[in-house]
Amino acid sequence: MEALEKENIESRPIWKPMHKQPVFNKYDFIKTEQQAISEDIFERGVCLPSDTKMTKEEQEKVIQIIKNLFK
Repeated sequence: MEALEKENIESRPIWKPMHKQPVFNKYDFIKTEQQAISEDIFERGVCLPSDTKMTKEEQEKVIQIIKNLFK
């Protein structure tokens, strides 16, 4: 998200898992031995820009920024 922000591209963390929401925190949920899958995704996931009006050039810019993080 920091790399995208430097280029003035908005991103955000994915939605917090339901069992982490205050209204649901008293209910059971299914998890693996170590950690709930949803928590793992929440900790590592990012919502990328996905506007239907994005041009190919805008899409490519986002793609290149992400790819460059793994070089």
